[in-house]
Amino acid sequence: MLVLIGTLAAIAVTAFAGQRDRAEAAEAKAAARTAEIAMETYYVEHRAYAGATVAELEQVQPALREAPGLVVREATTSGYEIESSSRSTRPVTFIVERSSTGTLLRSCTPSDGGGCRAGLW
Repeated sequence: MLVLIGTLAAIAVTAFAGQRDRAEAAEAKAAARTAEIAMETYYVEHRAYAGATVAELEQVQPALREAPGLVVREATTSGYEIESSSRSTRPVTFIVERSSTGTLLRSCTPSDGGGCRAGLW
């Protein structure tokens, strides 16, 4: 009987951890999308992405103050790259990259992580 209870507890803990990881990945993905919108707002106000920082994006969108692992990797006059990473036991990083031609790419790693399919989202 004790072995059965132990087995069931191990299954429950594993299932809970998986659900928590998925929820944290969803939070990171939402933060990346919100940061993308904040970057576009920043551009409208400054006529360039250059100079955008996490602090600047938080001014534009206060909800980003709680964003998990938000980083502005690059911000030039006509393009940017931002990322947000989940705080889970199996972190997922969501990246938004806008090229100088206006092309938008949403990628993620690992490619099989929560909400990340084949490296894209």
